[in-house]
Amino acid sequence: MMKKYCIVAFLLSLCFGNINGQSPEAVAALFPKQEAVFLQYSQELALSVKDGDVIAESKNEREIMILSKQNAMAYARFKIYHSGFSELKSINGYSKIPDGNGFKKMKIGDQTTTGSSSGSVFYDDTKETSFDFQGIVTNSVQYLEYKMFHKDAHLLSPFYLPGSVSVVSGSYTVIVPNEINIKFLVKNDDEGVFKFTQEKKKKETIYKWTVTNYTGKKDFDDSPAPSYYEPHIIIYVANYVSDNKTNTFLSNLDELYKWNISFTKNLNTSPDNTLKKIVDSLIAGKKNDTDKAKAIYKWVQKNIKYIAFESGMQGFIPRQAADVCNKRYGDCKDMSSIITAMLKLASIKAYYTWIGTRDIAYKYSEVALPIVDNHMISTAFINNQWVFLDGTNPHAVYGIPPAFIQNKEALVGISETEYKILTVPIVDAKQNGMVDTTIISFTKDGIKGTQNVNYFGYLGEDHYNSLLYKNESETKSFVKSRMGKASNKFILGKYSINNKDIDNNNLGISAEFEIPGIGKKIGDEYFLNLNLEKLFENEMIDVEDRKVPFEENYKYVFKQFHILQIPEGYKVSYTPKDFTFENDLVALKIKYETKNNTITSYQEVVKKKLLVYPNEFADWNKAANAITPNYKEQIVLQLK
Repeated sequence: MMKKYCIVAFLLSLCFGNINGQSPEAVAALFPKQEAVFLQYSQELALSVKDGDVIAESKNEREIMILSKQNAMAYARFKIYHSGFSELKSINGYSKIPDGNGFKKMKIGDQTTTGSSSGSVFYDDTKETSFDFQGIVTNSVQYLEYKMFHKDAHLLSPFYLPGSVSVVSGSYTVIVPNEINIKFLVKNDDEGVFKFTQEKKKKETIYKWTVTNYTGKKDFDDSPAPSYYEPHIIIYVANYVSDNKTNTFLSNLDELYKWNISFTKNLNTSPDNTLKKIVDSLIAGKKNDTDKAKAIYKWVQKNIKYIAFESGMQGFIPRQAADVCNKRYGDCKDMSSIITAMLKLASIKAYYTWIGTRDIAYKYSEVALPIVDNHMISTAFINNQWVFLDGTNPHAVYGIPPAFIQNKEALVGISETEYKILTVPIVDAKQNGMVDTTIISFTKDGIKGTQNVNYFGYLGEDHYNSLLYKNESETKSFVKSRMGKASNKFILGKYSINNKDIDNNNLGISAEFEIPGIGKKIGDEYFLNLNLEKLFENEMIDVEDRKVPFEENYKYVFKQFHILQIPEGYKVSYTPKDFTFENDLVALKIKYETKNNTITSYQEVVKKKLLVYPNEFADWNKAANAITPNYKEQIVLQLK
């Protein structure tokens, strides 16, 4: 992934100035059940022009009161993230520990600075400086101030409130000299959390947003990125004056494209003979551009390993395609470089393309800034259709975009001055999911059966990737977790994994199983709930507790057939009514059919949206309420 602002993390931990007179009792009364509360959370950002460029300095302060003894130590460790673009200049901090009627101060512990590469990144220049607040106990207060120098104002990060932690008093101040013109956007603030003032002085203008008694929003494992729902402020430089000349900066999408294209203008300007020979061998005998493009794409997926390398400007500039080919590895920009170059060698129209993953809520059409994208792909125009090709995923199917860029706007670089904005399609639910066919029969103390489950599309890819590096024991545990039904008494028998069609992300698993204690025989009757898996169970949303959206990785459809072999001498005496429910979010079905001495329960769940917002929770809960009583129904078999 491109590292345009891997420094976003440091802004999510922005900080704050001292507030006097806030007793623990008063703070706890304002924010009941909170483990900690920011007494103050603020950032001051000062812009300036130096040597013809716009730079910035920030002063960040935080003061947080610990209200819960149980988790007090969770707040003892603090990290500040910085890099070649944002340099950490100074740190000052201490703890205030309750001592009789007052406090005693303890300085922060020794600072340690280390690299901060993620597990998916081979190398970057991000560093973290960490330290401990000493003596943290209930009602203690942590104070921290640190200053940063930001070398490139293209990469200013938004100002966020601190997630789920509440704030008594917060502020974001931007000091802008007269030679700089800024613009700003306030996102996700329909409730008017931020109060804005603007003060014009002789040589500068001060923009300020303040927050009072803000209750943080609880986050969840399935929440999307904070940019989708957290109140935040985006400021950017539109233009500036230097040496009596007005310079455009990021005033519109044209300016963003001009900045982006500067990193590719010297890329692959002359063909490479080695790469040309590879392309010629790949497309030999191919009669159309689609087959040629597929062959090239598969070759890159198989032969070029994705390794992110993000250091300084290398987080922006793709490497030459010939170098990527020789080294046999590259990051997303390098994958874009080599795929585009190889397609062009095959006389296919192909273009470098900037795009944001779904971790970023913004669109180019609304926020024309570097924060919109963190990724690069290649886009080809074949048979009057646009094809998005992401080389970072070795198992992506040609023509199907990776799940993490669905519905994202792509900035396609046509030439040095021309570009297009295209939207990556959302893959239909019918192309992702599973079909489970399970045949069941009664035993003396329960049921037994055989399962044949086919996973396809994104779900097939996910499961295939999950199995790649598992040993035999881990594989068995995975299969049991996927195939388990009805009860924790589920016993997995013989199983096999079918990888016949990995090129299309189809994965099959077959298994035998037993489940003791399931189904009842009372007198001359059998009772069994044929919904051995309740695919839409526990989906009810607590609307009082949850105020943030939830996210699906992709739309999908689950289809499940539970086929019970009717014991000899028995007949079906009761079948539950069929059930259907559908709205804009989900479609649900349960249907029963008796045929050829079997009774089948067919269950289908279709999830239709990638993001479900709080204003849609009521409709989601209608679906959960509607299906719940149907999950309790049983079929009844009676002796003839």
